[in-house]
Amino acid sequence: MLLVRATPFDVRDYGLDFRTVPAIVRPNQKASLFFTIRHPDSNEAIKRFEVVHEKRYHLFVVSQDMQFFEHIHPEQADDGTWSAQTTLPRAGYYKVLSDFLPSGGASQFLARPLVTANYAGDLAGDSARLVPDTVQTKTVDGLTVSVTFDPPAFVAGQYGHITFHLTDAVSRRPVTDLQTYLGAFGHTLIMSEDMGEYVHSHPIEIVQQPDDGGPPVFLIPPGTDLEAIRGGPDVTFEGLMPKPGVYRSWTQFRRHDKVHTVALTFAVAAATE
Repeated sequence: MLLVRATPFDVRDYGLDFRTVPAIVRPNQKASLFFTIRHPDSNEAIKRFEVVHEKRYHLFVVSQDMQFFEHIHPEQADDGTWSAQTTLPRAGYYKVLSDFLPSGGASQFLARPLVTANYAGDLAGDSARLVPDTVQTKTVDGLTVSVTFDPPAFVAGQYGHITFHLTDAVSRRPVTDLQTYLGAFGHTLIMSEDMGEYVHSHPIEIVQQPDDGGPPVFLIPPGTDLEAIRGGPDVTFEGLMPKPGVYRSWTQFRRHDKVHTVALTFAVAAATE
């Protein structure tokens, strides 16, 4: 967990103004997204943000059927406005998720809708119909990923772990040259099928906590030159799914200066008495 030195902070939700140029986004055409963050009391535009996992603003764009996923990092103008560009692949409904930490405030994870031109579908009828993966090994752009869960079946309201074992799809050898991405050896966003719940997670970094009360041992020690180290083949994430149902995760790894995105669909059971 990244520790940020700060004075007592405001735990309320901040305001978020969202607009696009053009005002009506068309599929397969480049569009600009603009965001202004406002203070919950004064409504003034916020200009100061803390760096979290190497960036001050993380932006996710997910289609309603959960087939399209994008993770980008907007740039900030002098007036505090953030902007990014995207090209959406098809007409439909998308959810735009902003993740940031305003200086003096609490972490924010705010969602806004985006509906493209030429969308004639039904929002309820076009909702995702996710089916949990039955095979937990898949290959993406030359990277083969095998997934294990601990516990084997996730339960709502209880922490679980997802471990990714990475091998080279050609040589079939374990990957040991994984590069850091956003300050860690991976990144994942997990979303419930109804797009109502989100879990934003980075890999577990504490290798062990000594029983004698000594300092913890970190996978990546503080102050490490992140571009000089390599990791793999196993990367473990922790998450707590708040309710039962089906979830999809998008997990990203960086190797040979390329970011690989691996989608995974799994079920979460209801807690028993």
